[in-house]
Amino acid sequence: MKLDELFTLLNSVLPNKVFYGSNIYDNGDNSSMPFIVYEEINKRPIGYHDDSPIIYERTIQITLVSKRKSVVLENALEKNMTNTHLNYSLISEFFNEDHSINRVYEIKLLEEK
Repeated sequence: MKLDELFTLLNSVLPNKVFYGSNIYDNGDNSSMPFIVYEEINKRPIGYHDDSPIIYERTIQITLVSKRKSVVLENALEKNMTNTHLNYSLISEFFNEDHSINRVYEIKLLEEK
């Protein structure tokens, strides 16, 4: 799966509320919750041919940010990832200073060179 395909999957859960890297709070459209932020946090070679990498494993972090805990929204996101055969790990769930909640997932994607 490529990043644009991942965006499409995430966007089907929260249309027009998915951002890469960060959500900029000075933009009124972006700051309304809930929203999803995703980013690549790691990319490492795992397969080699003639000492050159041919396969990379990418680690993607997906953060669901909401004003309050939403099991319905969490289930929708998790179901979409499961239905597209993305194995995810729940990394953490925590409250922000404004009492919103972050639920952080991690997925691995393989990329051939």
